[in-house]
Amino acid sequence: MKKVLLVIIIAASTLLLNATPLLAWGQIGHATIAQVAQNHLSTNAEKALNKYLDGLKLAIIASDADVYRSQWTVDLGFVPTNPEAARVPWLKEFDFSTPQNIAPWTHSITVDMDFNCYPTENLDGAYINNAAYCVDKLAKELKDNAENMDPYERYKAIAIIVHLVGDMHCPMHIVYHPDNVVKGHFFVEWKGKKHDMHVIWDGTLWDAYYKWSFLDMAYLVDTANSKEITQITEGNIYDYASNSARDSWPAVSAYNEGDVLPRSYAVDMRPLLFSQLRNGGYRLAAIFNEIFK
Repeated sequence: MKKVLLVIIIAASTLLLNATPLLAWGQIGHATIAQVAQNHLSTNAEKALNKYLDGLKLAIIASDADVYRSQWTVDLGFVPTNPEAARVPWLKEFDFSTPQNIAPWTHSITVDMDFNCYPTENLDGAYINNAAYCVDKLAKELKDNAENMDPYERYKAIAIIVHLVGDMHCPMHIVYHPDNVVKGHFFVEWKGKKHDMHVIWDGTLWDAYYKWSFLDMAYLVDTANSKEITQITEGNIYDYASNSARDSWPAVSAYNEGDVLPRSYAVDMRPLLFSQLRNGGYRLAAIFNEIFK
């Protein structure tokens, strides 16, 4: 049974890595972050992950949380406690009685306007998007009890951490409180066509300009020296989320509904894209290195 499950996971993941990137941050983006992390795992972390993932590399499982998120989100208990109190208008359109509509809650981070991310699911009485809280919760479970966890639950926890750390570093997965503006969900004009800004970062930008594999991308972005990596990985999971939001803000706040993006937008955003992929990879490695000391 275990071998059958492994074959299914490998097959699904392989299809994902070769599919058009329509899910969060794009499959190539997530796999790139995972590959950078793989390059910087400690000996103990690499050994533990190799054991618990039956030899699979992080890049192969990087988008599994998007594929299975409907059930996984519910399994982990991340269910809105008071959806009607949510301040994000479009979330009220969902039917929260069905698992597949709960998933969007955990794939973003919420920060205040000073870019602080808090260890909570609630802020000012409202349920918030907080992938950092989910990562923190799962990281603690793995650190305390990885060896004794059910193998599938352990794999699921690892896969979700890989994916959500990637989401934390996508500029269009950030909610700025108290406005609760999901900046990625608005429409702009680019090259004469109407685009959802979220979709641009999740797929269109990648499809149009970055045809490289995740291995190529990891090679291109993994350029920091040891001193820089130490600085990038300083702090905890919430610091990582805060720094990601701070780094993203100039680009996120530059455009609003109905704006026309310059034709050079993809080129203009390349420094941010590359730094977010790089930083996400280093921080993901740091999280696993801490879990599996």
